[in-house]
Amino acid sequence: MTDNFEKFTIIQTAALIRNGRCLIIEFADKPGQWGLPGGRIDKGELSKDSLAREIKEEINLDHYQFIAPVAYDTWYENGVPYCGTVNLIKNDSDEISLSIEHSQFKWVSEQDLENHTFVWPPFKEMVKKGFAYQRLLEQ
Repeated sequence: MTDNFEKFTIIQTAALIRNGRCLIIEFADKPGQWGLPGGRIDKGELSKDSLAREIKEEINLDHYQFIAPVAYDTWYENGVPYCGTVNLIKNDSDEISLSIEHSQFKWVSEQDLENHTFVWPPFKEMVKKGFAYQRLLEQ
């Protein structure tokens, strides 16, 4: 048996797309850095419960439809391995209310992603997959 296997920190996020625009949120402790609502899975927590908890905590949404996981990627930050996932969700009308962890939110088009700095290196490409999946659903 080998010890060469990596252990990753898993982060789940939710892409909420309305009218061709995705909700992104700016981190209060990292001005100018953007992401999606989500976070890490707590010990003993199931994936779906974790995502629901993070969505409620960060943007105050109780009701949404889980559509599908649309992207995942891995990267290293300061020597720590991460695996991030983007899950497409649907909620067409509820108001967004941010937690104190975030300073503002925006609704951005796929092209607008290029004008923002994101916390994950592969983030833009991952969110673009969310837009592509959304377009497939609308056909």
